[in-house]
Amino acid sequence: MGPLDKFILRDDSLRATATGFELQFHSHWYRSLPLSCMNCKASIDGEGIDEKNIYIEANGNKYPFNEIATQYNEWLFITDAATLHVSHEPLERGKDYTVEFKLDLFIPYIIVSAEGKTLLASSTVTKKLNCQ
Repeated sequence: MGPLDKFILRDDSLRATATGFELQFHSHWYRSLPLSCMNCKASIDGEGIDEKNIYIEANGNKYPFNEIATQYNEWLFITDAATLHVSHEPLERGKDYTVEFKLDLFIPYIIVSAEGKTLLASSTVTKKLNCQ
């Protein structure tokens, strides 16, 4: 979508954990937004990640992914990363994985229709990441 897309997933964004993995991401919008204005999907080597297996963390607070739409008071600041905590078969440290990540941002202050629909700023990034 724009010039900040290349910063959504950084080279060290993928980390193995004992219960699966973590994927850090940054917003591609120029202003901070609450988590309630975001949605995302991810896949690792072509395998989609079930939302039931994801928690999202921002500012040290962790929420089940299905509660993201209710997090009006939890903001992702443009200089900070959010982290997806994924319950999954653990990934292998040092191995490269192809990560596809789609980040949808619903911009609440830009109305694009008479019905009050807000601007959707969507971006999909595919990147080979070495698991840390």
